Amino acid sequence: MDTSRTVLTAEHVMQRNVFVLPPEMQVLDAVERLLQRGYSGAPVVERGRLVGVFSERDALTAIAAAHYEGEPPGTVAQHMRRDFDVVGAKTDLYEVASSFRDNPIRRLPVVDSDRRLLGIVSRGDVLKALRTLFATRARNSYEKLQDHMSLRHGASF
Repeated sequence: MDTSRTVLTAEHVMQRNVFVLPPEMQVLDAVERLLQRGYSGAPVVERGRLVGVFSERDALTAIAAAHYEGEPPGTVAQHMRRDFDVVGAKTDLYEVASSFRDNPIRRLPVVDSDRRLLGIVSRGDVLKALRTLFATRARNSYEKLQDHMSLRHGASF
């Protein structure tokens, strides 16, 4: 293991102030709140614990089915996903990046061992952190040689 690398975790890059929905909220009210904020989804929290995720896809399905059936769309709890990925606060940033690479998701809830929501980490949060890490890393031998050759020969690229 390379101990010279800075180890960042989900808690270093997560957003701590998270917009959440209660499970008993009506779908149309939840959609209104998501649209007002420009969010594509939100964690669903009950008594401080993460119980689901409600997304635009869930809302579309609920409202379209309700319209077709001539019934109200119901509550967030009736349509939220209960099976979804989460990460712990101490999850390594590269593991978080792998989750985004391997799954078509935009955000991951960060939870403790009791599934209390601690924050949320987005693909953009991880990308910014990785960009910063890359920019501040020690340059490798090849890069140093390129710099040296550029200075020595006055080359400009």
